[in-house]
Amino acid sequence: LQIAQNTTTTRLQTSSTTYVASSHFVTITPTAASSKILLLFSGEVNTQDNNRSAFVDVYRSVAGGTFAGIAPVGSTQTVGANNNNGFIGQVRGSSSRIQVPFSINYVDTPSYSVGNAITYKLYVRSSSGEVEMPATNEAQPVVSIAMEIAA
Repeated sequence: LQIAQNTTTTRLQTSSTTYVASSHFVTITPTAASSKILLLFSGEVNTQDNNRSAFVDVYRSVAGGTFAGIAPVGSTQTVGANNNNGFIGQVRGSSSRIQVPFSINYVDTPSYSVGNAITYKLYVRSSSGEVEMPATNEAQPVVSIAMEIAA
């Protein structure tokens, strides 16, 4: 039914072991009831040092409400919990820093009313020490796309 895209280059650097919001997001306002939203995110992440992990998740906010993680998780984890691996679980370099591309493709079935804006935002955390997204300060884009699909 429609496509929304946002391309951003603002770099997030964090050492937090809990998810922190990035400036990489896309907003879509569904035009029909019960639509599904196809999400496509791509970019790069950097672990900055050896034996460090980076985690990337997608959080959703409906009609300006609180952001909450939407990644499916295993039976031993809870969405939004510290131990949540998100969509990109554990990008890790055992013996060196790594800089790698990532891609998230997911069909979301949010609960909303027609006319509610839905914002999807990337959140990042580290296992320990600093991680970065995008991977360098060379202004690589993070591309965020949301497509409304009729139910």
